[in-house]
Order: sequence, then C-alpha cells, then structure tokens
Amino acid sequence: MNCQTFSDLVFDFLQGSLRGYRSDFDLHRRSCSACAARLEGIRENERILTSARAPTAPAELWPSIARAVAQGRPVPFRALRVASVLAVAAVLLLAVTLVATSRPTRTAPLRLVIQEVGPESQRAFRSLVPKYDDVDAATAMVDTVLRND
Repeated sequence: MNCQTFSDLVFDFLQGSLRGYRSDFDLHRRSCSACAARLEGIRENERILTSARAPTAPAELWPSIARAVAQGRPVPFRALRVASVLAVAAVLLLAVTLVATSRPTRTAPLRLVIQEVGPESQRAFRSLVPKYDDVDAATAMVDTVLRND
C-alpha cells in the first residue's frame, strides 16, 4: 500500500467500514510515520469537531413543548387590570410631556435703536467688531464704548 491509497482509505478506517485492506492499512501505518501522523491529526480533528457539535434534543422534547403551549394558562384578571392601569398612566404621561414640550416659546422682540454717532465712536465700533467672533461679546463692547462717549 502506498501513501495515496492510505489517504483514500483513512476515513473508511475511522468509520469502521474498511474491508479487505485492514491488514495492509495497519502495516503501512506502522511503517510510514507521515501517514501515522496524518491519521492522528485526523483523529484529533474529529475529536475536536465532535466536542464542538451542539447536542441533539431528546425525541420527547418538542411534543412536550407543544402540549405545554396547547394547555395555556389563563392570565388572572387582577394582572390584566394592573397592566391596563399602568398602560393608561404611561400614555397620559407621554401625552402631557408632548404637550408641555411642543409649545412654542416666545422670544422677546429685538428692538434696535439707531443713533447717529460721532467719528470717534464709529472708529471704535469698526475696530471692535472684527476682533470678536461672538456677536454678543462684540455688542456688549460696542454698547459700553457708546455709553462712555
């Protein structure tokens, strides 16, 4: 027996269905260390894969589950009443929250007073505005400058 024939028959050997070649297979396995190592590697892989497989359920499991589902259990009226009250309370809370947050907020109207300013204030205003990215800070600075004139 050569190594190719050994490789072709190794799975038959592992399944126990090797017929007629058993003695030649054993003789080659003892004489060829590469084929013996291949057989041990395949056995190890089979052991790992067998341990990783999910266990099968007993035959009676699914019929017993079907019987349990078919029997059913009535839900007590008190539990339904409590669940209904909680659901109504949740809906009311949601409605109140939506109404409270959906009101438009009124902002104070912006009233501008335009005054004629002198050349000194205009220069101060032009020098302050480009330095501030924050419009509120620039407005406060200009307001302060204009009040001091």
